[in-house]
Amino acid sequence: MADHTIEIAQNFSKPVEEVYAWLANHNNLSKLFMAPVKRIQDGADDVNGVGSIRRIGPWPVGVQETVTAAEPNRFIEYRITRFGGPVRNHRGRLDFSTTSKGSRVEWTIEFDSFPVIGIVLETVLSQVVSRGLKRNA
Repeated sequence: MADHTIEIAQNFSKPVEEVYAWLANHNNLSKLFMAPVKRIQDGADDVNGVGSIRRIGPWPVGVQETVTAAEPNRFIEYRITRFGGPVRNHRGRLDFSTTSKGSRVEWTIEFDSFPVIGIVLETVLSQVVSRGLKRNA
């Protein structure tokens, strides 16, 4: 079990297919995180799919995340695979579901880190992701 867990849920008035397509596209995530995000490697079967890599933050201080599993309109899993700094064993997962009014995203982030740094990162990540999802809902 990870030292730190962030769980965020957000409802959207749009269909799950549209929300999944938008959040799966690495190049859209700059609007969510309010930071530079760029796909730096295409996935094997889909440019944003399994094996694709994105850099979040300006080079050379940004982290790299790799999509490790995905099922369209159901879920996306990813991990920090480079430049994680004090973050270890990072795992992120977005679960998508259809609701009577549109769709819902449940975003879970788990990671290990040094105690004080981990608490700060947990707070900051929680706020950034939550605000970004609300802003784009």
